[in-house]
This record gives sequence, structure tokens and C-alpha cells, in this order.
Amino acid sequence: MDNQLPYKEQQDCIFNGISRIASIDPQELTPELRLIENNMAMAFYLNVWVFNRGLK
Repeated sequence: MDNQLPYKEQQDCIFNGISRIASIDPQELTPELRLIENNMAMAFYLNVWVFNRGLK
């Protein structure tokens, strides 16, 4: 990606996506949305880990 978002904006976007999926009734979640939510959560924590290690 040529124009990456700054760390804070990345985290805000990821957290917003997780929040929107979490607001869906669990009975209505498709396997694809569950996978997206899990992947976004992993990306969120990976960003935190990378930031804390000073790699970003």
C-alpha cells in the first residue's frame, strides 16, 4: 500500500468494523462475518503488538 493510514486511524477503522459486526444479532451472523470479525480482532492486536515493539 502506497498511502498507509497512520496507526491511530488504522486502529479506529479496525475497531469500528469489529463493533459493527458485534452489533449484529449472533443468531444472524454468517460464518463469513464471524471469520471477518476474528481476522479484524487479530489485526487489531497485531497492530498493538507491532506498535509496542517500536516497529511502526
